[in-house]
Amino acid sequence: MVTSTIQQMKKYLPVIILISFFFIYKLSNLGIRLSDSNIYFYTGYELLQGKTLYRDIFFTNFPLIPYLSSLYFLITGGSLKLFFITPAIEVSIITFLVYKISFEKSSRKLIAITSSALYLFSFIILSTSDHQSGVFFASLMAVLSYYFYTKNKYLLSGISIAFTLLAKAYFIPIALSIGLLFLIDKKWKDLVRFAAGALFAGLIVMLPTVVFAFPDFINNVFEYSLTRSQGIDKTRIFWFAITHDFPLFLIFIFNLFLINQNKFFGLVSLFSILFLILYQDVYYLYLNLLIPFLCLSYYHFHQKLNKVFDLPNGFLLIILSFFFLYNFISYHQNFRDLQKINNIEQIANIIKKENPRFLYGTNDIVPALSYLSHTPLLNKVIDTNANIYRRGILDADQMTADAIKQKSIIVTHGVFYPDQGVRIDTTDEIFDKGQIEKSCTLIDSFPVQTEGIENRLNLFRCF
Repeated sequence: MVTSTIQQMKKYLPVIILISFFFIYKLSNLGIRLSDSNIYFYTGYELLQGKTLYRDIFFTNFPLIPYLSSLYFLITGGSLKLFFITPAIEVSIITFLVYKISFEKSSRKLIAITSSALYLFSFIILSTSDHQSGVFFASLMAVLSYYFYTKNKYLLSGISIAFTLLAKAYFIPIALSIGLLFLIDKKWKDLVRFAAGALFAGLIVMLPTVVFAFPDFINNVFEYSLTRSQGIDKTRIFWFAITHDFPLFLIFIFNLFLINQNKFFGLVSLFSILFLILYQDVYYLYLNLLIPFLCLSYYHFHQKLNKVFDLPNGFLLIILSFFFLYNFISYHQNFRDLQKINNIEQIANIIKKENPRFLYGTNDIVPALSYLSHTPLLNKVIDTNANIYRRGILDADQMTADAIKQKSIIVTHGVFYPDQGVRIDTTDEIFDKGQIEKSCTLIDSFPVQTEGIENRLNLFRCF
């Protein structure tokens, strides 16, 4: 038994070393960032205070991630900073599964470690795993669903795919790919088991919503999310992904052309690109639905390439290592501290000292400041995404007026480039700038590195 345990440890030692390096690296730069993570954290916190999702909390997605956020809140002891390490943990588990599945498919450690490194050191994973958005939990459940499918455990596969969709509905290409496999292979009884598992899991997760907030759920999720306007230009997103993760793009093209030889990965690539093209409001983060499956299909890519060119053992890993190194250096130099707020405790202490009745401002930081300073959010609104204002659900003029009337501190993004004579204290469209200029005083300003031109976080006292 001891010998068997040692052999298993040796089998997984390469991926354990890989994951350990990644996790320690992420842990070394752990911090609170401008991020939707703060919305999820605060939503999870509010649920633990007895609030009802959708009815008391406006939320535009399915409910599993808020429930998971509540669980993470309990596990981390309510530490917002530790909440930001949870995506790295999820990524580590996915990496282990990629290694395990790839090893079982290929029976070669070299292919398995290359597949897992391809995932872990892709630029998209390095850059998006600084944020707890729920996408990596969805990825984990999707990979588990595929794994259970390959093991003929169709009930568990269905349960996992339900968790995937209830975490992030835009993972629907994975569900369609697995479902279509049943139809192609005419596995009718197995499809029933798969569907039964998905239905059972879906009912369990959705039960509180159906009982307590079903009309609000329909309004928040379907009437808002399915019709929201486009944000970032998709062409820019796709080009950024191709140039930063070119090996994954090659595997994607390979899967499409050889869809008849490896149906599942071909279908995932096909349905994913159709979804990303057809769905209006796509973000770089959404591409994560594809990434683990591109890496899982590497073994097939490797076999075909090796068959044509008879490559030396380890040649592809050496070539890919240059991409891994480039991704790591690029991320470390340019993106590692992106959106990180090193002085958030100082900001929270200023708010405590000012003692406003409420906080109002940008949703990527105000929920965090509300929690840390024990200051309520204006009108109990957690998510102040600009799209919500464009849809007329919230009104910028009214919210700004309410903030001033109710003696609030307003938190804005700003632009400050003194060498160029540029200073704009409020750049967000969720404010009435005129009211802020007339009735509020800038009490402090903090530097921050964002994805855009904004480089300041400003506090306005409106009393």
